[in-house]
Amino acid sequence: MAKTVNLGDKYTHRITLRLNDNQYDWLIKIAEMLDVSPSDYIRMAVNTSMTISNEEIEKMKKGEMVGTHENVKTDSNDII
Repeated sequence: MAKTVNLGDKYTHRITLRLNDNQYDWLIKIAEMLDVSPSDYIRMAVNTSMTISNEEIEKMKKGEMVGTHENVKTDSNDII
């Protein structure tokens, strides 16, 4: 597995994560497919989630609709 180059970010926080056999096997398989370590894959997943969440938060701050909003009341709900 290739080591991801640390571009100056210091990994100062440690997390212990317990996985069941299926979760662990999946993590190893995906990491191997991407030629990264399991830790690097988890960091990639966290970074992706952070980016998506931050984009959604910014949309909400601007008053834009985010997500599916399947429970949002609309004028058509008032038609009998």
